Amino acid sequence: MIALIERLFRSPRRQAAVLRLYAGIVDQARQPEFYTAAAGEGRGVPDTVEGRFEVVTLHAWLVMRRLAAEGAALADLNQALFDHMFTDLDFSLRELGASEMVVGKKVKDLGKHFYGRADAYESALKVEAGEGGRKALEEALDRNLFGSTLPDGPEVAAMALYVLAAAGRLAAQPRESLLVDGPAFPASPRL
Repeated sequence: MIALIERLFRSPRRQAAVLRLYAGIVDQARQPEFYTAAAGEGRGVPDTVEGRFEVVTLHAWLVMRRLAAEGAALADLNQALFDHMFTDLDFSLRELGASEMVVGKKVKDLGKHFYGRADAYESALKVEAGEGGRKALEEALDRNLFGSTLPDGPEVAAMALYVLAAAGRLAAQPRESLLVDGPAFPASPRL
């Protein structure tokens, strides 16, 4: 077990693990169910640059939360995943035509947004484990993930159940599987 972790910290292997983790995050975040409503009913996450950032952020937080549960053993890998995510965001903004002067400030702002979302979702999960039920998580998702779409209650509730299922599934995924196969997310909810 320790030999596997030591091998992952060798640069090429660590980079390969980061790429697998990030690819799994992005693949899940691109699932159309997050953005479209079944048969024209309900409201999904806005299918905009901002909406897609929110869905990537949610999934990245879930994976980084799982890595953090491993403690110091995967702290460097967790940081490398975060760094890779923001390098990709920087590249994507440039591809979208953002000027050189704007990109740095925008990426810094996105980093602040990421930490704000991570704190909100983590706090909500702590309440979830206590007496507050799903309400705190639903409020955090409504405020951050859905933004200005004003989703109906069922969409927010479905997303909260999805986040709880994803957190549980990632927590149960063996470390070796997470690092070698990438994150195992549940099926996307139909919003």
